[in-house]
Amino acid sequence: MEIGFVGTGTISEAMVHGLQTLRAAPMIVVSPRSEAISRGLAARYPNVRRAASNAEAAAAEMVVLGMRPTQVEEALAGIAFRRDQLVVSLVAGLSLADVQALAPRSRVDRAIPMPGIARGDGPITVFPGQPELVALLQPLGDLIVAPTEPSLNMGGVTGFMSSYFELQRTLIERATAAGIPKDDARRYVVSLLSMLAATARDSPDELFDDLVTEHQTKGGLNERVRAHLLAEGWFDAPGEAFAAIAKLSRKNLA
Repeated sequence: MEIGFVGTGTISEAMVHGLQTLRAAPMIVVSPRSEAISRGLAARYPNVRRAASNAEAAAAEMVVLGMRPTQVEEALAGIAFRRDQLVVSLVAGLSLADVQALAPRSRVDRAIPMPGIARGDGPITVFPGQPELVALLQPLGDLIVAPTEPSLNMGGVTGFMSSYFELQRTLIERATAAGIPKDDARRYVVSLLSMLAATARDSPDELFDDLVTEHQTKGGLNERVRAHLLAEGWFDAPGEAFAAIAKLSRKNLA
């Protein structure tokens, strides 16, 4: 099966990298934009070729839409999808009904991969989860088939990546302010967060909810920091931000 990417941005590029790590790497055709990314992928992988047009990429058996929300109509102008195609959208705010309207004769799906898909790491959500898409992406991360379309973005949690790195930067700056060299501060913070993530990943379900209390001593530093943040409403703020983005439409994402 050949996979065509219409729109070759950051996530599409990461997805192509991930697909090319598979033992049976698929044949891929990428649209000419972005030029630098599409040329780079074609030069790097023998299974990837650069199309002369979006229409050429959209002729593949599986077509992945990876353009920006405001570029959809322009990128797909004049393209008519076939009955035998599966059209998968990575476009934020483009509903399944919107995708079906763009490809009325095709089967359609939505997917939200994270940048870590390039190295087979991180979560991937899909809806409704066409069998061949699930089989294709299963080896490239922690795949979750969402039960409903509104739950595809995990209540907005998919929008937390840059905030995580902002938090990481804040912790590093706090350590450097205490006199730690920046390289050591960065190494410490990254190692700490990596350790905590690994602990969460390796904890059995029945013990997962105990991680908070297990990582603080009564009256100790961790308990005091968490109590202060709770009092400041720090843990409520992400939910408020997620609720706000849930109200956005594709037009708001320009």
